[in-house]
Amino acid sequence: MKERDHKSIISPAFGSLSLLTEPRSLDRREFLKASGAIGITVAGRALGALGDIHRVTIIGAGIVGASIGYYLSREGCEVTLLDKTGVATQASGNSFAWLNASWYDAPESYFELRKHSLRQYRLLSTELEFPIRWGGSLEWYHTDGEMQDIRDGIRRLTAQHESVSMINAAAVSRLEPALSPDTDEFAWSWADGAVDPAATTHALVDGTIENGGTLVAPAEVTSIDFDSKRARVVSTGGEFESDLVVVAAGANANEIARMIDLGTDLVVPATPGIIVTTQPIGPLLNTVCYTSDSHFHQLPDGRVVIGEKTGAPQTEQHLAYVAGRPNAYPNTELAVQHARRVMETAAKYVAALDDTDVGRIGVGWRPLPLDGLPVIGHVPGNPRVFLASMHSGITLAPIVGLLASMEILGNGTSELLHDFRVERFL
Repeated sequence: MKERDHKSIISPAFGSLSLLTEPRSLDRREFLKASGAIGITVAGRALGALGDIHRVTIIGAGIVGASIGYYLSREGCEVTLLDKTGVATQASGNSFAWLNASWYDAPESYFELRKHSLRQYRLLSTELEFPIRWGGSLEWYHTDGEMQDIRDGIRRLTAQHESVSMINAAAVSRLEPALSPDTDEFAWSWADGAVDPAATTHALVDGTIENGGTLVAPAEVTSIDFDSKRARVVSTGGEFESDLVVVAAGANANEIARMIDLGTDLVVPATPGIIVTTQPIGPLLNTVCYTSDSHFHQLPDGRVVIGEKTGAPQTEQHLAYVAGRPNAYPNTELAVQHARRVMETAAKYVAALDDTDVGRIGVGWRPLPLDGLPVIGHVPGNPRVFLASMHSGITLAPIVGLLASMEILGNGTSELLHDFRVERFL
């Protein structure tokens, strides 16, 4: 696809970005109609003294910030995306990227939000032309307690006619001929999928820029202040004035929360997740597989993504190293050693992985809100700040981007977000 001119990019670390979509803007009637098409009930909200929003600064160019930026820019809003290091360089670029609404989601409102996001992914992937593998997912575990939890959850969802069931090894062998599972009972969710998280995030950023937005990276935010008419963000990449600031800073959300005097942290201390991506190979896996000691799926381009389940070693040396939240290993030898261990575990279930070459190993620092549930919405007493912190950012990005943009631009609020406001912590 031909690259087009755009407003501007300031991104020494990443260079220019390819642009994927034609500029598009919906009027309010179309916007609300599109929301209704995916089952969202919208209630009007007056902006009051805040007035119209024309310029927005978004802190964080991970998938959540990029999605909010894309939907805002699609409506004609002037968007500036700031990121400390670059697009999808932290959690979003080092995620297992399983798109799911599964048996364990609680409360029910969280499950509903995830379901709506899976539907919105289908629309968004067509609009921005990024691939999704809708192969479903298989889960199985090795303790009676975990399996009973699965059975109970699947039974509850089956009663609601959801797209899940318990299946046996014979059915799994038809779904995944290359898989050698070690049990005869599996949770099968056929609505699930998987994406390349970095490519998807870049597609959203490219779309934002195509719509007139700006990316500034690296740009570490150092201060934020407000007056009655504007918000001002100071960063190492420059100073930016806008009508509103979106905080989508992932594992760095607490630092930004202190700058705006929020009065509470948003996330617990981040934990590392290890993701190994192989070199492309021929067709091997159809589904996302998730079990007690490993999880893996194959991307449309043939790369296999494998996640670690055993956790980091709790040695003094290791704890000292990870204190700085690195996204890479200190040396290649250690990275390769760790990658082989992760792949050997997965090869217990898919023997072909034992002979597959490593392409990349990444360390992602996973943001997790204080109670595990997303934090989405305006800050009470400061309508010029909108928060967007969550753990399942890859799954939730499309619906959060759509609903956040609606709220920011004064096009209404959704009951889907009722349980996820920051007020519960204040």
